[in-house]
Amino acid sequence: MLLWAFGFSLLYALHGFGCEGGWHEIRIAGGMLFRWVMVSVWVLLCIAGLAVIWWIRSVPAGFERRLGFASALVGCAATVVTGAPVTITSACV
Repeated sequence: MLLWAFGFSLLYALHGFGCEGGWHEIRIAGGMLFRWVMVSVWVLLCIAGLAVIWWIRSVPAGFERRLGFASALVGCAATVVTGAPVTITSACV
């Protein structure tokens, strides 16, 4: 869940910074720089969440492992769900 909180804050901070900095007007590799940066950060956060889930599998079985695994799954799903709107759509006006 800490990774989700960090990722949520990072994505929304990048969104504000990118909109204010004019990233949505810069074209690179057939797309907007803004979209490339946002999607890249979002995908890296999702991969980091999956890495945490993989790491938790190495913890000995027990309540702590189940709790950590469930928390990591919830955080990974939350990263996907809450990151999609700000990443996929560009609301810079």
